[in-house]
Formats: sequence, C-alpha cells, structure tokens
Amino acid sequence: MATNSEFDYLAFFKEEIRNENAAIKIGAVNRLNLIASALGPSKTVSELIPFVTMVVQEEPLCNDEEFLFSMAKQYAVLSDYINGHDELLIAPLEHLAAQEETVIRDQAINSLCKVVERRPNLAPEYLVPTLHRLATKSDFFTARVSACALLPTAYRFANEDQKAGLRKAYTTLCADDTPMVRRAAAHKMRDLISVCEKAEILSDLIQVYRQLSQEDTQDTIRVACVHTTLVMANMLNLEENRQHTLSVIKEAAEDRSWRVRLTVAKNFDQLCAAFGPEIMATSLLQSFIQLMKDNEQEVRKEAVRVIEPCLLLATPLSPEQLQQYILPQFQSLGLDSAQPVRAALAQVLGPVAKVLGRDVTQRQLLSLISDLMKDEFHDVRLNIVSHAGLICEVLSVDGLVHSLLHTIQNLIMDNHWRIRQSVVEQVPKLARLFGVEMFQSKLEALFLSSLRDSVHSVRQAAIQHLKEIADTFGSQWTVEHLLPKLVEQYSQSAGYANRVTTLHVLPQVSGVMTPDQIVQYIVPLLVKATKDSVPNVRFCACRTTMWMMENHSLGSQCVNGTIKPALVELEHDSDIDVQYYAQRAIAQCGNA
Repeated sequence: MATNSEFDYLAFFKEEIRNENAAIKIGAVNRLNLIASALGPSKTVSELIPFVTMVVQEEPLCNDEEFLFSMAKQYAVLSDYINGHDELLIAPLEHLAAQEETVIRDQAINSLCKVVERRPNLAPEYLVPTLHRLATKSDFFTARVSACALLPTAYRFANEDQKAGLRKAYTTLCADDTPMVRRAAAHKMRDLISVCEKAEILSDLIQVYRQLSQEDTQDTIRVACVHTTLVMANMLNLEENRQHTLSVIKEAAEDRSWRVRLTVAKNFDQLCAAFGPEIMATSLLQSFIQLMKDNEQEVRKEAVRVIEPCLLLATPLSPEQLQQYILPQFQSLGLDSAQPVRAALAQVLGPVAKVLGRDVTQRQLLSLISDLMKDEFHDVRLNIVSHAGLICEVLSVDGLVHSLLHTIQNLIMDNHWRIRQSVVEQVPKLARLFGVEMFQSKLEALFLSSLRDSVHSVRQAAIQHLKEIADTFGSQWTVEHLLPKLVEQYSQSAGYANRVTTLHVLPQVSGVMTPDQIVQYIVPLLVKATKDSVPNVRFCACRTTMWMMENHSLGSQCVNGTIKPALVELEHDSDIDVQYYAQRAIAQCGNA
C-alpha cells in the first residue's frame, strides 16, 4: 500500500479534472488549495501552476465555461501557497479576462485585483502592461471591457510615470467603436476618478466625462455619469463645479430617458450634499421641481421620497426653501393618479410639518393631511397614520382637535389591520398631547376595543402600548378608571382570546401599581382565570402569576394563602401544558 509520501497529488489532480463527470471535475478545481498545500510551495510553483496555466488554454477544457470560471476563482486562492511568486498568476488570469463569457471575465478581474491588492508592487511591472495589452486587443471587444474594469486598481498602484499612459488608455476606451466598451468605461469612471488627483481630473478626464454625459445611444452611460458626478463634485470647489459638473446634472434632470431622471431623483440628497448649499439653492431646486412634476410616476415617487433625507443633510432644506419650492407641488401630488406617489407624499408629510412648524402646517398642510388619511389606497393611509403623533405634536391640541381627531377615530376601525395597528402605536403619543379628559372622551373606548381585534398583531400592539398610557396618566387613574374596564373585558361570554388578552395586559399596567393594589385588584382575577374552562386561559394565568411573583413583592400571605392553593389544583390538570406551567409557578411560590 502506498504511503502519503509516495502518493502523486498532481497526477491525481490531472486525472480528476479530465473526468467526464462535471461535479468531480469542478470539485477537484475547488479543492486546488489542498493539492497546493500537499505539494508545497516549490512544487506548486514549478509544476502545478505551469500545468493549470496550460490546461485552461488547451482542448477540451478551454471550452468548458464552468471549469474556466472555477479556475478564475482559484488562481487568487493559490496566492497563499506560492511563497510570494504571485507574478506567475497574472498571465493565466489575463487569458481568462479576455474570454467571451461575462462571468469568467468578471471573476478573472476580481482575482487579479485581489492578487495585486495583496502585492501592490506587482502593479507597475505586471498589471499595467497587462491592462495595456487588453485595452489594445482588437480581435474581440471583451478584452477591452476587462481593461476598463482593471483600470481603477491598476491606476491606484501604478508608478507616477505610468499614470498619464493609463489616463490616455482610458480616454481611448471611452471613444471605442463598440457600445459595450464605452458602457464599461463609463461604469468604471467614478471608481477611477476617486483614485485620481484633482489636477489629473481637470487636465485629462473632465473632457471625457462631458463627452459621455452627451452619449446619445445608451442611457446607462448617462446614468453612470450622474453617479460619477457624485464623486467628482466632492473633489471640486464651488467654481469648478459650476463650470464642469452642474450642467451635467441639470441636463440629466431633463433627460429624455426616465432612467436618467430617476437616478437624479434617487440621489438628489447626495447631490445637494456634494454640491453644497449655495448651488443647491441657486440651481438644483429648480431642477427638483421638474422631477416632482415628471411624467413618470416612478420619478415623481422618488423625488417625493428624497425630501426627507434632504431635511437631514448637514445643511438641510430650510423652511423658506420648503415653502418656496416644495410646498406648492404638494397639492397636485396629493391628487396624483399614481397610488405609490401619494404613499410617498404621506410618508414625508410628518417630517416636513416638523420643520415648517405649527402655523404653516395648519394653514397649508392640514387639509392635505386630512385628505390623505381618508385616501382609498391603504398604503397612503398607513404612511400618514404612522406620523400622526408627530403631526399632532406640531399642530398642538387646539389646532388639531376638530380637524384630525375624527379621522383618527375612523382609522382605528379601518378594514386594513396594519392601519389599525399603526393607529394603536400612535395612541400613547396622542394621549400625552390630549391629557386625560380628552383621551377618555375621544380615544379610550376605541383603543380598548383594539384589545378585542380579530388580528393578533393589533391586539399585541394594544397590549404593549397600554403600559405607556398607564405611565402617562399614573397610578390613581390606572387603578380607579382603567383597571375596572380591563376586568370588565374578562368575560366568560366573550371568546377565550379576549380573556387571554386581558391576562397579557395585566403585567403592562401593574408597573404603576403598588403591591397592595396588585393583591387587591389583579390577583383575584388571576385566581379566577386558573379555573377557566379553556386550557389556554389556565396556562396564561399560570404564566402571568409567575411574572407577577418575579417582578412584584406580593407578600407570603397572598402567595401561600391565595395563589398557591389555586395552582396546586392545576398540578394534575387534564392539559399537559397547564400542568407544566402550574408546576413552574408553584416552584416560583417557594422563591417569593
């Protein structure tokens, strides 16, 4: 039997990759690192790498795309096993970077970049010549596409005297006859510019940037120019931006392709940050108005959505700018035929109202807010309701009571459960604003009805937010006013889910109660629940009782005299879950 030292790993690998079974062949390639590790650095350099360099160029494997893709990935892995001889990996990866299949090329470029980032000193001697060879290959355009992808990495690590040649190569690629090459060059422009000096951009690249922004045949190139502008505008000063980049964005905002306009709309907040407040105020906001009136609903939607990020900039949109440019568009957007546009508008009204303040909101936005709360499309209602607390805070109680409260009351009974849940989540904030009397007369009954909602998520939201209401109005109100209403909901005639919900509510309101009040008002209800006819209610009673004993000091008289006897009765309950929770609760009695 052969020992490990006699086993020929390379011969085994050669045999495996010539196997007709694709899974075995690809599996062998993906475990190339094990072969390299077993061979050691010296044999990997002298035998394995020459073999895998040759095999990707010879029949039949040179036509096996899955094999070539896996090899393109594994060359970068071999870098760890060749003792710094990474230059040997450049040539086979260059061959794969010129392949016709896109995923093979992309993986080869990815591996080349990994190798060079690990060993930057390879770039001047190996990567830059590789790029020039790929960029001047005329037999097929794919090599030139790969050259575009390599440029940012090659430029970053190239010697200073090589950089002018790389910029010239890039300029040539941008003017290539093949549309795919020009597109690839445009998509890599922002990465290239980010590793260039400002002087190099202004001397060599600004002209190419302007030419590509005027590209007639492919809107994706003009889209790429918008992304490039985001990088470039941060590097140039105010006057340079006015001279070179501002016109590109203004033209893009009016581009005949909706994709280009959409890109400007989506990135408008970043463009404002890059250009600065002066250019934003004098030039960009006029373009933004047109985007909010765009023919394409997707562009209008994104233009509206981006308003909120614009309010969070280092120099945000001012109340004056909102009133002058943005607010005049809101009325028509509120009547927009596209539901997603109205939903986006509903989403931003809360933050906008906060910036504008009470008077302007009441005068110019109140009727729009009210209309959107009654919108036929449930996402619009949901988005506006999610900001109801914020809007009410801005308007204050007297500015709001008659106008919005009635609408909010209707929405808590909406036929879409997410809207009911959203209103329930806003109620604690409204309770703080309204005070006890108005909460009791206008919202309390509706809020408590949410505890009986048919949807569990709504009931759960009501349970969780009842704690905030109890905290807001204090112990006396909770004990004298709220608790009797909750106890009233615990009824044998109602569905068992209502009784379970009541048991879940009790821990939430107990936070503002003294131990004596808990013993007086809550414990009798828990004992009653242990005798319920439905097992779910009985084990919920056990769990709630456990929680009360863990979190409140109920006193040994209550625990041993009232709670424990009720739990002992459940130790031999017909339901196994009830037995389990009863035993855990009894154990807790010993710790109380």
